[in-house]
Formats: sequence, structure tokens, C-alpha cells
Amino acid sequence: MVDNSNSDLNRGVYGSIFKSSLDAMLITKPDGSILAANPSAEKMFRMTQEEIIIAGRERLLVQDESLKSALHQCVQNGRVKAELTFQRKDGSLFHGEVTSTIFTDADGMIKTSMSIRDITPRKQNEKALKESKARYKSLYETMIQGVVYQDKKGRIVSMNPAAEKIMGYTFKQVKNRTSEDPIWQAIHEDYTPFPGDEHPSMVALKTGKEVKNVIMGVKYPPRGGYTWLNIHAVPEFENGQDKPYQVYTTFEDITEHRKIEEELKRHAALLDVSYEAIFSWNFDSKILSWNQGAERLYGYSYHEAIGARGHELLKTEFTGGFQEILKKLDQDQTWSGELIHQMKNGKKIIVESRLQLITDISGEKIVLETNRDVTNRKKVEEKLKEAMNNLEEQVEERTQELIRANDYNRNLIETSLDPQVTIGPDGRITDVNRATEKVTGYSRVELIGTDFADYFTNPEDAKKGYQQVFHYGLVRDYPLEIKHKNNSLTPVLYNASVYRDEHGEVVGVFAAARDITERKNAEEELRKYWENLEEQVKLRTEELAKSNADLKQFAYVASHDLREPLRMITNFLQLLERRYKDKLDDDAREFINFAVDGAKRLDSMIIDLLEYSRIANKDVMFTEVDLDKVLDKIKLNLNIAINENHARITHDNLPTTLRADENQMVLLFQNLIGNAIKYRSENEPKIHVSCKKQRNFFQFAVRDNGIGIEPKHLERIFTIFQRLHTHQEYEGSGIGLSIAQRIVHQHGGEIWAESELGNGTTFYFTLRS
Repeated sequence: MVDNSNSDLNRGVYGSIFKSSLDAMLITKPDGSILAANPSAEKMFRMTQEEIIIAGRERLLVQDESLKSALHQCVQNGRVKAELTFQRKDGSLFHGEVTSTIFTDADGMIKTSMSIRDITPRKQNEKALKESKARYKSLYETMIQGVVYQDKKGRIVSMNPAAEKIMGYTFKQVKNRTSEDPIWQAIHEDYTPFPGDEHPSMVALKTGKEVKNVIMGVKYPPRGGYTWLNIHAVPEFENGQDKPYQVYTTFEDITEHRKIEEELKRHAALLDVSYEAIFSWNFDSKILSWNQGAERLYGYSYHEAIGARGHELLKTEFTGGFQEILKKLDQDQTWSGELIHQMKNGKKIIVESRLQLITDISGEKIVLETNRDVTNRKKVEEKLKEAMNNLEEQVEERTQELIRANDYNRNLIETSLDPQVTIGPDGRITDVNRATEKVTGYSRVELIGTDFADYFTNPEDAKKGYQQVFHYGLVRDYPLEIKHKNNSLTPVLYNASVYRDEHGEVVGVFAAARDITERKNAEEELRKYWENLEEQVKLRTEELAKSNADLKQFAYVASHDLREPLRMITNFLQLLERRYKDKLDDDAREFINFAVDGAKRLDSMIIDLLEYSRIANKDVMFTEVDLDKVLDKIKLNLNIAINENHARITHDNLPTTLRADENQMVLLFQNLIGNAIKYRSENEPKIHVSCKKQRNFFQFAVRDNGIGIEPKHLERIFTIFQRLHTHQEYEGSGIGLSIAQRIVHQHGGEIWAESELGNGTTFYFTLRS
């Protein structure tokens, strides 16, 4: 029932607003009864105006503390704005933003105008946003990765607990610090300084691009060392902006990974000194590593082996098939057995092989293969097997008798020529064979029940040996020395493994020793041989030294005695030419010139020969040589030739601490560069000196753009006094390259040349680093 007293609402501007408002509007009395509702209210509450008026404020609004507070404020202030909960006709609830104003109508009646806007979607969004922020905060604070936020100036504005833990600083300690702050003391992987403006976050701010997988070390205060980080920096942009307003950086602590990598490098170095052939390959069978033991055993160098398919390179013959081995590796991660390999020289060998499946730090599965040459041992075993054929028949007969007389098959160890024992978990001997009685001097009765370790020169090593067997299941070639009752000693290698009862429980260790006395004697003979050889080498060295001294004296005397007659010939020929110049015809004067020129060239050759002999016999004075300074000295020595020919000499970065004879280095480079200028083409000479580091030596190259050399002549250019041109074409005796070769050889290197006629020449030589 509509209150007719409110018909004034239908008039004027207010009535129009009341009806057309998109917000629900109600007119109420102070007691909460409703006088009028607009169409938007009918739609919002899903009721007619009559139903809304009948329902009243108490049924439309949820009676809670928010409502009580809003009514109180409205009475106090005459106006209130609040968020309240409403109920529709069907009982569903929704959130509404309410603006209520108390007013007095024309008749003096106090009423309330209530405007309601449905804010349920907003409230739902706010709830979702709140939950999202809570989830983000929880993720941010519980992440294992460190996260740091920096503003557009690079100042740290936030960091999560993981970042504090990884970096060793609290947020309070680093707040507003930048990447350029010296507190970080950042370094690259090679331990060189990592400037702050090059840090991933600063690069991301500068370029506006992500920076991924940067490895950096930062000072870690709690332990005084460095923490190694793998960093990913991401710039963030505000809408419409092309420059980031902040950057966030995520990183993980890879310090332990670095330690593992360093440990792997150390292990690799240890593998290289092993006498066994050790190499690794992936499941494409490509060789990934190849130690020096493998180089010695198979004859293939590191560079020949790496990347090759291992079992194709070694022409492996498998006893049970390669696929069976791979299946066993996949099941047990290990395989051991014998394989037949072919060496580089074509010889086939039998190897005792152990394969182990491992996973590297990148997650790739690789196989580590360790091989030992047992060819000779197998030959001995075959011969022994042949010799034992008849004996085995006798053993079999004896075994049958012992089976009937004993509860266990004792004859298996009695027939062995090697000392064999069984040991209990307490380290005491439980059984022995006759070979053990013989090598110790004690009877079986005396040995059983005693401590196994008591019969060796080093009991502690013996104890460690059988304890390793109980721990690992077996040991191989464990070296010990057995002490006989009469104090004589027998060196042996023990192989041992555990044995089990019918339930699979370990009940003891079975150990067999191989007498290596003959091998030890052979090693001693070899040692004596080497000592004798060293003495012989010493005597031979002294003889060579005396011979070299005699050779030096001979070269000096010979060159002096040769040069004196030559000077006399030259002087008298020149005197003859001056005194009888008018009486000689042109042919005679030409003949005299030829003779003088020949004598001078012979004198020059003797001088060069003296220089060659001096270099060949002089002790090399090794010092640290700066090759940049050597080239500067050469440019000064060849200054006239360089300027006359407009030669251009360039070089790469050269070693500055090379161990060499400085004077010989000057002579070596000067001969090569001087030749490059002398044998120039029509173009201005361009000479370039380069150097690259090889494994244990430097390789140098002196390249020019000169006339070049036919390839067929390259082998003879280092021969003493060997010339490819006439004296009229080019001056010189032809000894320069022989001297260069001698210098290189004295420094433990090699020299060679590559050239084509008309296309310049490159001289290569190596020097030990």
C-alpha cells in the first residue's frame, strides 16, 4: 500500500531523478518502515515496490554491527556513507554501497533518502586481489631462489628471505644500495672484478631487456669467502612507458656446484697420472675424455680419440654383445669383464674392463671406462690351464673323496698354488690351504683362529684390506708382504671377496694372494739397469762435451787459417789490378774482378760458418725474454732496410716472459724478417708476426707478401749455404735459415715453411713454453 502523502515525489526534478536513477533508492521513516522504492530498487531486490514497502528495512538489510554503526552515524550527522549487506526476495545476499541522508518534507515529517549501489563484483574482485596478494607474498617469502627488486636508479627496494640467506645480508643492511656499491666485491668466473654497471640488473635497466644465466661471485660476510650466483634479471614497465621503472632479479646459490666442478677438475688431473687407460663416452659412443694412460696403451693421441666412436676406434670385440653390456649398465650402473681391443699399430690386446654409468652435472648419462692390459697374464693362464688339464682330473677324483669326507668343498683352495684363506667377520682365520702353510711356515691348525693381520709386515694395512672387503664386497690387487716364520718375506697382491650362506648373509671373506717375487726381482733388475744406464749416459755426455770443445777449437783455427790466405789473394789481386791497370785488357780486368768477388764471398761464407758454429756450440743462456722489446731492437737494427723498402712490420700480442736466450731470439727473428724484406715482390713489404699458445709450447708465424717459394724447394731451404737465387739477383751466403733452424732446435722446437710462388711465404716455428 503506497502512502499517498508521498505523491509530491512524483513532481519536480527530485521525482524525475528518483525514478530514473540507476542506483536503487528508498525513502524510509526513522522507525525503518519504507515509504517508496524506485524501479532500480525493484530490479535490485527482485521485488515490486509494494513487496519492498511490506518487507521493510529489517528484512532487506542484514542486521549486523555495520548496520548499527551506519544508523548511529546517520542520526548523529544527518548523513552517512557505508557498505552494508542486503537480502533479495529469494534470500540471496549482496553487498551494497549506501548513501543515506535525513531530510524533512514539506509537511515537516522527518524522512531518510537511501541510495544503494550493488558492489558485489567489486567486493569479489577485492577478495580475489587480496587472496592473490597473500599467495604472492607467501611465494615471495618461501621461495628457495633469492629475489631482489631495484628501482629505476638501481637502488634496492625489496628482497625476500632467501636472498638475505644466500647473500649474507639483511634487507636493512642493503636497503637503497646499488649494484655499484663496493660492499659486493663482485667477481667474474675467472676471478676478475665484475664492475657494478655491468651487473645483470643494471644492464636490464639500461637496455630494457632480460639478462639470463649470468654467473657472478659476491662477498659472503658470514664465512668470509664468496657465494656464487646464477642470475636472471627482468625489467618491468608501466603502461605506455619504453623505459623500465624497476627491475627484479632472481638468483640461485651455485656455490656447491662450483665446488663440484673444481673437484671434477682435480679428479681429471688425477686420472691423467693413472697407469690404467681411462676414458668416458656418451650413449652415442662418442669419446668425451681420454687420459694419458689411454694414449700409452692404445697409441691414439688425445686429439685423435676425442669425438671418435670409441668401440669403432678400438675395434672392440665383445664376448656377450654390446647391447647386453648396456642393459647391465642400465640395471646395475656398473659392468666388468674382458674385451678385445685393437691398438693403433694393429696389435690386438685383451683388456680387463670396468664400466660405470654416471651422471654429470648437466644431467647427461655418460660411461666411465677403465681398462688394464691383461694380454700377457691371459697367455700365462692359458699355458697354466694346459699344464693343469691332467691335474684337474686328479683334483676331481680327490674332490669326490673329500666331499664324502667333509661337509664343504675344501679341495678348491687346496689345489691352488696361490696362498688362500677364509676370514671371519672378527678378522680371524677360519681356514687356509697348503700354499698358505708353506708361505707362512705355520700349520693349518696353528693358523686357524688367529688374527689374519698378524702374518704381514704391516698388520694395519692387512686389517684395512679385509675391512674394505666387508664394506665394498671385494678388493683387487691389494699389495701386502707376508712374513714367514723364519722371517723371510714374500711380496703378494691379494684379491678378495665376501662369501655368503644359503640365506644370502655375508659370513666371511675369501682371499687369494699372488706371489709377485719374480716381478719385484725384475723391477729391481730394471732399476739397476737404469742406474747403470745413467752412469753410461753421464760418461757419454762428458765425452761429447770434450768433443764439442775440440770442435770449437778446430773451427776457430780452420777459419783463421782459411781467411788469412783469402785476404792475401784478395790484396794481391787488387794490387795487380791497380799496378798493371793500363797493361791489362778488359777480359783480364773482368777475370780479376771475378776472382776478388769470389774470394770476398768465400770470406763471407767462412764468417757465416763461424757464426753457425758459435751458435751450435754456445751454451744457451735462458732468461725471461720480452718479445715486444726484441722486435723493437730488430726494427732498430734493420732501420735502413725498412725505410728504403717502405716495409710495414706488425705483430699480435707476443709473450713477454718467454724462457729463452735473448740474443738468439734477436738473431732468429732478424733473419726471418730480414729475408722477408730482401725477397720482396713489387708491392711494399708487409710482414706480420703472430703467436698462439698450444699445450706446452708457443707456435709463432712470420708471414710476408714477398716473391714466395716453389713448394718443391721448401725442404732444402734450411740446408747450410743452400741458395735458390744467384748472387747477382740477391746478396747473401744462404746460411741465415740454417742459423734460424739451429736456434729453434736448441730451444726444443721445430721450424718449417709454407709458400707458393708469387703468393708470399709463412715461416712457422715452435718454442717450449
